[in-house]
Amino acid sequence: MLVLKKYNTDIEKEWAFVRDMPEDENGLTNSLHGVSKEDFEKKAVPEMINQEKGVDMPDWMVPQTILYLWENDKIVGQFRIRHYLTEALRNGAGHIGYFIKKEYRGKGYATEGLRLTLDVARDIVPETEFYLRVNKDNPASLRVMQKNGGKIVGEDEGHFFVRITNPGKDRRIHLEEVDPGNWRIPFYLLEEQKHYVSNSAVLLARAFAYRNQRSRAFVIYADDTPVGMALYYDIDDYKAYDFSQFFIDGRYQRRGYGITAAKMILDMMKTDGRYDKVYLCYIDGNDAARHMYEKLGFKPTGEEDEGEIIMVKELARGGAHSE
Repeated sequence: MLVLKKYNTDIEKEWAFVRDMPEDENGLTNSLHGVSKEDFEKKAVPEMINQEKGVDMPDWMVPQTILYLWENDKIVGQFRIRHYLTEALRNGAGHIGYFIKKEYRGKGYATEGLRLTLDVARDIVPETEFYLRVNKDNPASLRVMQKNGGKIVGEDEGHFFVRITNPGKDRRIHLEEVDPGNWRIPFYLLEEQKHYVSNSAVLLARAFAYRNQRSRAFVIYADDTPVGMALYYDIDDYKAYDFSQFFIDGRYQRRGYGITAAKMILDMMKTDGRYDKVYLCYIDGNDAARHMYEKLGFKPTGEEDEGEIIMVKELARGGAHSE
């Protein structure tokens, strides 16, 4: 039976496997070729842990989960999941890379290993498709991808670029108010997000500060997975709501979760019915947020608040959000 296991399951066997992996085969590089057991245990494994968490990494790297494909007590392959795409990965290696030991090739191990990896990746990868790349002189690997639903969408001189639909995007979105059971949930912000949105600690502090203005803070869920947070409260002086804070975890963006959750919050405001308009702000340069707010019917007021651009939306009385 084939199963995927994370690194740090059996140090001895993992070390022997990566030590003997080629330095570079079909575009999959292995910086641990020939590594000593001591360096693997004391340096490589802690680096893998940090890579998965996205800490202490070079700026050009993205978080990565490394999985080993086991058959009974033997490691037969390694699979890597890059958690999200940079521009370089989008036009290059993509989300997933893998290696199968030579003696196990041509026996279906790669096909099953990729299937198992995709099941894991659907809960990690935010994009609506998995991006993969394969050398043109490696038709066996191309067939593995195609057996898992892969379609060729482009090519260059030496590669085919393949896409596989990510079914993780089709999840039920729901909101739960912040309570003693969920306020400590850790969220991950991409580096490019940190300039534009506040983290969960700031959101919770703001909710407390505006508690007398009926602040409501929410955790956004996709099925049972927490994927973001939101906050709104009353602005009595303007007879309006302030849609103050909103973010989607960097691992779960580009799936439509943000706009779905925002519509649900706007519907809550309509149901509440105290005011008939809502304000929000965004930082200039945050084009993704601006596009989403425009889709929701927000329009710029022409004013700014501490350098942030103010937008407003009129709320239709009664009924659900119709945009």
